[in-house]
Amino acid sequence: MKIGIISDIHANLIALEKVMGKLEKCDEIICAGDVVGYYPYSNEVVELLRKERVHSVLGNHDYAVLTGDFRDMNTYARVSASYTIKNLKEENREWLENLPLKIETDYFNVYHGIPSGDLDAFKVYIFPEFPLIEKILEEEGKSIVVGHTHIQFQKESGNLSLVNPGSVGQPRDGDKKAAYAIFDTEKNRFDFGRVEYDVYEVIMEVEKSGLPTALGMRLLEGI
Repeated sequence: MKIGIISDIHANLIALEKVMGKLEKCDEIICAGDVVGYYPYSNEVVELLRKERVHSVLGNHDYAVLTGDFRDMNTYARVSASYTIKNLKEENREWLENLPLKIETDYFNVYHGIPSGDLDAFKVYIFPEFPLIEKILEEEGKSIVVGHTHIQFQKESGNLSLVNPGSVGQPRDGDKKAAYAIFDTEKNRFDFGRVEYDVYEVIMEVEKSGLPTALGMRLLEGI
């Protein structure tokens, strides 16, 4: 069996469609949160995930849109969250409201930021150099998938892994291509992938929607 793993879509439909094309042969797809925020295709993204029965955890941008709590967000994130609140359809909002903090599979557990049963689950960042990865894996007793940093990486400890599939909608690891991962249950292996998409189409839609120009331009450099 193959499990597609995505994260941090951030309402970038154009990138998501390309990634979904790469995951067509997967038996299921799981998202590590931040379905919405930043880009203008929130309804289209949620509707695609619903159609394809993608399971997702709750991300910090999803939470901000649901609650209006922007305290930990920068100016661009606040503007885009406000835009999303105004434009998100009620049925899509209800889908976000039902997202859990954690998804458990037989092979790995999924969180947005860090293993936790409270809001830390989507607030704390695990970067590749995070000093407690080995301890986190030991305590979890299972491999872990996270998002939040928009950086694609894998860290191993014994036979366990902590994996970030990278960001579909706004990569920040210097590679502008949309990121994803696939877990092969027979080989017990995570494989990373990237795919190009039409960044300029997103930039044009950002301009059309009135969102900050900088949100579109950063996609050109993957930062």
